[in-house]
Amino acid sequence: MNKKSVLLLSAGMLAVSACAIDAQPNYTVTIPVPAEKNNTMAYFLNWDASQKLDSAVVTDGVAKFSGNVKTPFMGTVSFDGGRGPIFVVEPGDIVVSDKGMASGTPLNVKNEGYIKRMQEIASEFRTLDQNDSVQMVKAVALEKEYNSISSKAYTENMGNPVGLYWFLQNAYEMDLAQLDAAIAKDASLGESKRVQSIRTSLLAKSETSEGKHYKDFTINYNGKDEKLSDYVKPGKYTLVDFWASWCGPCIRQTKYIKDLYAKYKDKGLDVVGVAVWDEPDNTLKAIKSHGLEWPCMINAQTVPTDLYGISGIPCIILINPEGIIVSRDKMGEELVNIVDSAMASYNAVAQSAVSAEKDTAMADTTLIF
Repeated sequence: MNKKSVLLLSAGMLAVSACAIDAQPNYTVTIPVPAEKNNTMAYFLNWDASQKLDSAVVTDGVAKFSGNVKTPFMGTVSFDGGRGPIFVVEPGDIVVSDKGMASGTPLNVKNEGYIKRMQEIASEFRTLDQNDSVQMVKAVALEKEYNSISSKAYTENMGNPVGLYWFLQNAYEMDLAQLDAAIAKDASLGESKRVQSIRTSLLAKSETSEGKHYKDFTINYNGKDEKLSDYVKPGKYTLVDFWASWCGPCIRQTKYIKDLYAKYKDKGLDVVGVAVWDEPDNTLKAIKSHGLEWPCMINAQTVPTDLYGISGIPCIILINPEGIIVSRDKMGEELVNIVDSAMASYNAVAQSAVSAEKDTAMADTTLIF
């Protein structure tokens, strides 16, 4: 064997060795599971991307996973499709307690510290006498610290998965400008699938906010297509209620919508429900049991919520006779006041038009005679 062959062989062996080293697991995850879940499947996912990475059979009350990670990320484990603990996947032996707290590696220990401090504050807050002025001062200070922890945790962990996790605790309350400003300051946020999803939703919401024309969509149910525009009639106001049968706040709002419907259904206001994130049979049962008399688009699922950037329901919008959204996300008495005001103006204009027609007819009659 010549010298060149020996060098090539040595290089090849080094490459194989390097691959073998890379293939060796550098992390393990151990999670206790209730005994009744023995022999069921546990699924290991990338929490941010909602991507399944591995699966394992629960054995002896434990789910175990191992692998190789170069860049830490937030992981989670799902049992029977339900939500599980969230933890940092990084080199080391990660142990998740039966309370969902992860330890054993640096970032998990750090994250655990923030969570424990919030629990301590909540526990201490509950012991304070709200009628004692001295203790109320303490309560205010504790509440302030509690609310600041997520921002503090993010600031101290910008660029790592702990920072992303805590940023997301506040991100759902941001508007588009605030989110874009945060991404401009911390480019790593822009790589997050969850942050991207929030931004897409906020962009859709901004395009269907008050002052914008409503967006049409088509839903198929029982082989029949329905469009929102089938219910939004030019020249009339339309109240659109995005709801679901399982949503308590949605059902509570039907009281106000019923009152508005009864008051204005013959005076220029139409109402249409749009059932989202719901099973059609459950929607139909709720319509019947709650006595909802207005039409409802069934089985809309995520079509309208994606289009309108709806992250929570109920979402109620009021569309004017020109198709412009004049109210969004108002509920209860605030919604009633807005609709009352809109209908008062609408009927005043309609009455004025009727009076003008009468005056014109009388003038024409006078001329004839």
